[in-house]
Amino acid sequence: MAALSYEILTDPVPLQVSGSDDAQASVAGTVYIVVSNPTTSWVPWYEIEVVLPCGKEAGDLTDRPEAIKTGMEPYSVRFGDVPKDDWDAGTRTFKVSAPLGGLFTPGDSLVLSLDGFPVSDKEGLVRLTVNETSGGDPGDAVRTHHLTLSLLKRAPKTPRNFRPREALVDGGADVVLAWDGPDTLTYTIEGPDGLSVPVPQRSGPDWRWSPGPDDAPLRDATYTLVATSPDGRQPGYFLTTTVAVRRPEFEAVTATQGLFAPRIEGTTDKGVIVLTGDGVEVLAADGEPGLVSAGKADVEGVTTRWVRGRDAAAGWIEFPAAGLNVFRGEGDRKWGTVAADKADLNGINTAWVRGRDDSAGWIEFPANGLNVFRAEGDRKWGTVAADKADLNGINTAWVQGRDTTAGWIEFPAAGVNVFRGEGDRQWGTVAADKADLNDLVTDRARVKDRLTLDGGLTVTDVLETQNGPSRLIVHGRLDAQGELSAAQNATIGGELSVNGELRAALGVEVAGTVVASDLTVRDKLRTNHERFKLIVEGESLFREQTNANGGLSVRNEHAGWLLHANGEQVSIQGNLRVHGAFRSDT
Repeated sequence: MAALSYEILTDPVPLQVSGSDDAQASVAGTVYIVVSNPTTSWVPWYEIEVVLPCGKEAGDLTDRPEAIKTGMEPYSVRFGDVPKDDWDAGTRTFKVSAPLGGLFTPGDSLVLSLDGFPVSDKEGLVRLTVNETSGGDPGDAVRTHHLTLSLLKRAPKTPRNFRPREALVDGGADVVLAWDGPDTLTYTIEGPDGLSVPVPQRSGPDWRWSPGPDDAPLRDATYTLVATSPDGRQPGYFLTTTVAVRRPEFEAVTATQGLFAPRIEGTTDKGVIVLTGDGVEVLAADGEPGLVSAGKADVEGVTTRWVRGRDAAAGWIEFPAAGLNVFRGEGDRKWGTVAADKADLNGINTAWVRGRDDSAGWIEFPANGLNVFRAEGDRKWGTVAADKADLNGINTAWVQGRDTTAGWIEFPAAGVNVFRGEGDRQWGTVAADKADLNDLVTDRARVKDRLTLDGGLTVTDVLETQNGPSRLIVHGRLDAQGELSAAQNATIGGELSVNGELRAALGVEVAGTVVASDLTVRDKLRTNHERFKLIVEGESLFREQTNANGGLSVRNEHAGWLLHANGEQVSIQGNLRVHGAFRSDT
């Protein structure tokens, strides 16, 4: 007797046989095996092996063991080895093992699942073989127990799986409809025309029905299967399926929102219209370019190799890469004549153009442009008269006004020369509201209003401005005859001569000598006094040696004089305090 308890469950209940050789259309079956410990003791185990019968007989579970998907939901492992599962489709064996020994505690359960397989198509009882390797009662040796689990396969009691053998067929091709259902029901098929056709009793394993040759669908058709019980005690069953036709036929088509198709072919005459990415291509039945006939064609453009009148004697037009060739109808590619009241062209390719008779002037088109000649003489230059000329370029030696007194322009290699009308090449005047130039080279320049330089100013070896912060550099001497104002520091590396007044809003740093007839540093120093040369109105700091060659006097405004230095004698009035050493040579 096995040490563990086994229970088998199926979905659906019972399993439904496939009833068809179309395994993909069959209902998939699922089998669950619940392994549990119904005792109050711990049960040691090592392996549980389930062997499935596979084939097409009544006792077989499935004829496609490779389609089975196995799974395991283990119990909560508290002691012993963790279970592992393995499915071998070749031997049809589902094995769960604990090589080091597992342990079912009281109430533990293990669920094994077999899913996704088509059930074999014959009704019957299926027996699954289970081989259990376990320790049995405490103290018993390890033994293998054999037991059998059983389940039922049944045919469906209602029709199902109503389907076409081919869901997409050619127009007029045979249509085969199939379904699964019991033989106790009566079946009829309702076609797309609404007529019901009874289905004869089947003679094979599956139900099959096809419309007659004259009833084969020419366009998509929907069929309805009606199943009823002969005694009328059971309600009827209705199943539908649709067959799509690859090339449907209609009496007429009205497409209010457009008709979408890559090509259109005739039914009797097999001409073809192909809708390409850039338009329409018309082909004959043999695939060669076809013929379009119409009383009038209103198109944006025509692409063709040549165009001819309605008969072979008519002139014809050819379209080479260079433009247009017009030929006569007779002869082998003889040039024809273009006659028109008016020609509005973007271009004409010709060697020359003349007026309507030999006395007219003529135009020649050499490689370098245009030559205009008079009618008389041998290629004498003619005159071009026009109210307006709109040109991209003119090549000429000079240009002059309408008479000899007008100014004229010459075009040397260096640029443009402007001369007066009278005299021998006397310079003329250029008058303009505005001149936008990259460079200006001139002997003299005068600006009557205002000179604005966006890119800076350079006077060679004299003056220049630089980009970035506003900066003016003067090479040489700068004379300010009027007022010179510096909003910030003014640094002068050389000599600064100011005849007027020099005002600096901030500090002035002079690297050289400052010579001033009168210098005033407000509240600090001034050099103009009725009695003294220099008056310092505050504390003074001399970082280097201070020499008083004319004598030195230190006075206090209230106490009088404090120190006199005159010649070699130093006089001190008051106390003398020395912090440090005091040295006297005598």
